[in-house]
Amino acid sequence: FFHLFFKMISFSSRIMNQIVRGYISSPKIKPNKTVSITFRCWPIDIDAFLHMNNSKYLQVAELSRWRTLPPSSILSRVFSKEGLLFLAVENHIQYMRPIKPFQRYIVSTSVSFEANDDKWINYRHVFEEHDDDVVCDKPKTFAIVDLKAVVK
Repeated sequence: FFHLFFKMISFSSRIMNQIVRGYISSPKIKPNKTVSITFRCWPIDIDAFLHMNNSKYLQVAELSRWRTLPPSSILSRVFSKEGLLFLAVENHIQYMRPIKPFQRYIVSTSVSFEANDDKWINYRHVFEEHDDDVVCDKPKTFAIVDLKAVVK
């Protein structure tokens, strides 16, 4: 029981941290409307094989979506009278390389809407090598998470 309670408190505090950081310093937005946020693989994120656990990719993708809420003004809609319900309908993850303990990485998040329907949102989270660790011209891609969500 204590383990589940600790995980819930830990993840909730990480969400609050991302929201506050989003208000204090908005994420860097690239010209193609992609938001890039730097993360680090902490010991709480690794599994028995000493790399980032597969389930943590989805958690980090969710953290990056929380971080992008303040600049996008969606958060004000959440607390409005009508409210907002965000349901993740479909996830697709492609793993390419493992992320090692304490390794920094960048999650680049892009958002697109379905044509003629603003209730379907498509997110793409690309987990890439941090700029300081790039040896060749192009950073290595660790994973790609595609998420389709509906807003009600």
